[in-house]
Amino acid sequence: MKILAIRLARSIWLIPPYFLNPKGVFIRPSLEALKERYKFQKSPFESPAPIPNPKDGAKYENGAFSVEDETVMITSATIHDDGFVVDTRSSTAHGDAFLDDALSWIAQKHGLPIPTELPITKLYASELNVIFDKAPQFLDPKLAPFLKEVSSAISDEKTGKADFLSFQFSTDPTVHPRQDTFRIDREINAPFEQNRYYSFATTTTDVHLKLLKKLESLL
Repeated sequence: MKILAIRLARSIWLIPPYFLNPKGVFIRPSLEALKERYKFQKSPFESPAPIPNPKDGAKYENGAFSVEDETVMITSATIHDDGFVVDTRSSTAHGDAFLDDALSWIAQKHGLPIPTELPITKLYASELNVIFDKAPQFLDPKLAPFLKEVSSAISDEKTGKADFLSFQFSTDPTVHPRQDTFRIDREINAPFEQNRYYSFATTTTDVHLKLLKKLESLL
């Protein structure tokens, strides 16, 4: 399997604000200083400041963060009322490391709790484009005659043969409103024979890659 692109590596840290800043310390100077510390091109404290939309949060865009002997791009870092969302194009591990660094730095300057002292709920989203070495066979061989019949019914010489298009697992939304998902789709506008796929998972980047490699080995 070859990785074509890491389209999204999103780290979400949910933290109740009263734990994050338990004594209501004025930390705006440090929030403004994040732009210079991480070389963000844009910050929510531009002058003149835009009128914020509470749903969008306070967003920093296009920054840089040094981790594991390399510098990675922080596509965006957004502060919401209930936590933080960080997007990178490299790894959710880098997003986690950025949040740990930024929150630890602010905590040190203002005497606030450090990340290890906070009740953090961590969520993730990962989007990848990959090429499989061989075309995965998702259907039970017993269904091959049915696939042939479907292909005959919905396709012709102009459209080409029908084949697998999408494969998905999700948790039961009636058990919990947050639906966790692993999905793999053929890449849009890519010939079937190229074995190019888009995949989404509500996991870390590393776990997502492990799932895809396991899937390829089985199919």
